[in-house]
Amino acid sequence: MPKSKVYQETMLEKETIRILYVDEDQEEQTLIASILKTAKKNKYVVESAKSIEEALEKLKDTYTVFLVGYKPGKEEQLNLIKEIKALKKYAPLIMLSGINSDNIDEQALSLGVTDYLVKGQFDGSTLERKLQFAIRDARLMESLEKTGRKFQSIFERAADPFILMDEKSKVMEVNPMFVSKFGFNPHDAKPGQEYHFHNMLLEAGAKNKLIQNLDTMLESFDLEASMITTEGNTINTLVSIVKQEEKQYQVLIKDLSSIKAREEEELNQKKFTSTGRMARILAHEVKNPLTTIVLSADQMRLELPKEVMLESGDLIEVILRNCDRINHLVSQLLDSTRFIELNIKKHSLATLLEEALAQVIDRIDLQGIKVLKHFQPEMTDLNLDGEKIKIALINLIVNAIEAMEVNKGELVLKTFQRGNQFRIEICDNGSGIPKENLERIFEPFFTNKTKGSGLGLTNTQNIIFSHGGSIRAKSEVGKGTCFLINLSGPESEV
Repeated sequence: MPKSKVYQETMLEKETIRILYVDEDQEEQTLIASILKTAKKNKYVVESAKSIEEALEKLKDTYTVFLVGYKPGKEEQLNLIKEIKALKKYAPLIMLSGINSDNIDEQALSLGVTDYLVKGQFDGSTLERKLQFAIRDARLMESLEKTGRKFQSIFERAADPFILMDEKSKVMEVNPMFVSKFGFNPHDAKPGQEYHFHNMLLEAGAKNKLIQNLDTMLESFDLEASMITTEGNTINTLVSIVKQEEKQYQVLIKDLSSIKAREEEELNQKKFTSTGRMARILAHEVKNPLTTIVLSADQMRLELPKEVMLESGDLIEVILRNCDRINHLVSQLLDSTRFIELNIKKHSLATLLEEALAQVIDRIDLQGIKVLKHFQPEMTDLNLDGEKIKIALINLIVNAIEAMEVNKGELVLKTFQRGNQFRIEICDNGSGIPKENLERIFEPFFTNKTKGSGLGLTNTQNIIFSHGGSIRAKSEVGKGTCFLINLSGPESEV
């Protein structure tokens, strides 16, 4: 390849560096421009400004590097540096002075000057090297700050509680989710007060393991621990701890109860869909032959001689009555597993709970049940079918009433909102549900009651699912049951 072509390609690859040089000394400006013309690594375009006013006007343009000449006693030059850094925070800025002074050096660096050179004591290669380092450092600082903002955003928006702590488990920083879930914020501590993670929330076994692992300076480890939320609920958590720096650890808290709840909700959705599909198949396969049986029984009643009818007793009536019962059960099953049409309007969850409670207040008073309400104030209204939701709430409240002993019952109703997520809790201190039955309570026709179709909870589940929500139950035999309903509002309401 000809030398001229190689030279042209090399020139094309060079980066063009625009420099604004501010200095009253015109000869110095000419000298710097001529020195940089000989530069080998980049192409430098030097523009000059003789006064502060001229420089401020030129700041509207785009420059890669700033050079500022400085004379002792010229405070306006230091003010210019402040102006440049205010407009272009990461701009590489090199100060040139005719004297070497530690005082000027420190003052310049405190203003954000990248480097400091004494006029007449550097050559072209030195100046170019200083420019390259200044540009590299400025770009690195800008990149680091952008990365820092990115990770700060991730930290603050993390869906799981997240904290930073030191080697003694002193909490230094927490994300909003941690504050929301556990109510602790190190920035709210009183003078002299410190929050230590091992003393705040952890049970004894997990606390001892945490301290032991920190003492042995493990790089990373996990803990399983029960923790108490601001709502007073105990949740099972997986605490993952990773050493970030010499004396700093990242702590991520995963709510295992929440993960299990999501899995349970997904399973309930699948079971509901599967049941609905089976119900449609059953209705098709049963109702057609059932109609034939009914028509045949009616025909027999018309055609059989009276003496035969007297001998058979009421067998035909038994056939018809049971056909009608089967038909009714199949229809109920279909209705309880088919997504329903909704009459959507804005409703307050607290108001709907109050209205549902009013429907069964006589039974509550008769049973001597104490009602406790914990409704979060100023919750956003939701788009719901109010009448359908009330039916679901009444079903759950009646179940709770029937599970509690007379004059010993305590019914707890809760509502709260986090962002666009809404929760209703209906809890009792009744007999509880055995674990083997808890997984089946939403199945059609499953019931432990002597009376009832066993479709109440199936209908309730259908109403909640039709609203795009979820419902699940927590129970402990001898202590009571809680039904948890989750509903979502539109994203605009967050």
